[in-house]
Amino acid sequence: MSTSQRLLILSLTVMVIVASGCTTVSRQMGSLTDNKYAEPRSGTVWVVPPPQLEPPRPSEKTVYISYRNISDSDIDLRNLLIESAREQGWTVTSDPRSAHYRLRASNRFFGEVEPESGGAGTGAAMGAIAGAATGLGTGAAVANATDSGLAGAAAGVGVGGLVGAGISNASKPREWAMIVDVVLEVKQDRPVEFTVATDSGSGTADVAGASNSRMASGGGTSQTNTSSATATRKSQYFPHGVRLSVWANQMNMKKDEALPHIEERTRKVVTQMLPM
Repeated sequence: MSTSQRLLILSLTVMVIVASGCTTVSRQMGSLTDNKYAEPRSGTVWVVPPPQLEPPRPSEKTVYISYRNISDSDIDLRNLLIESAREQGWTVTSDPRSAHYRLRASNRFFGEVEPESGGAGTGAAMGAIAGAATGLGTGAAVANATDSGLAGAAAGVGVGGLVGAGISNASKPREWAMIVDVVLEVKQDRPVEFTVATDSGSGTADVAGASNSRMASGGGTSQTNTSSATATRKSQYFPHGVRLSVWANQMNMKKDEALPHIEERTRKVVTQMLPM
């Protein structure tokens, strides 16, 4: 092997090593320049906010909690929901007939979304909340809890075009969101009649996509599939609908990096769905 070939191989090896650390370098540089995406950030968007309910009597602070995951990700929030409710003084029962409140949560989406969107657009495109009374919250305005505007930091490091492109890509913010539908059933003095949505659907995204067939920062696409209908029911439990989007973002954030921040944020807001 000639000297020039050895130098070429060495140069390529150095580029690969440097490029593999582009994310770390970008985040370190972002910290020095006060780029808000250098550190992980998280928040919530109440696409459909919780209902304003009367504070429960001490004897009424019993809740039945169920959870199902119809998204394309392996996330189990059931224990998190139960632990959070107990920490706030609620008695969690395994008998839905003995509970004064019943909280039924469905994880409908977990994937990459447009930076700074908080998953609001994805949540708004999902239609009605299955099992919830219609006409109460599905048309509510989206309250976006994220900061507005992007503060992208394109870092220029003179290590060659390949590494420069890697740094630039690594400095771009990526945002992930989990969207959960909740049906909060409240026990009434007597049975009441209401119309509920029987909407069903789920959202999936590829590693670089966004929901609702919109382009994301990574350039991919995804889709949500829904079907809607209504039915009239009579029950002693009145079903309120809640839709929550929990998001996390950072420079070149990966899916497994986002999940712990999303789970922690979810823990903090779970009891906001229940009356205080």
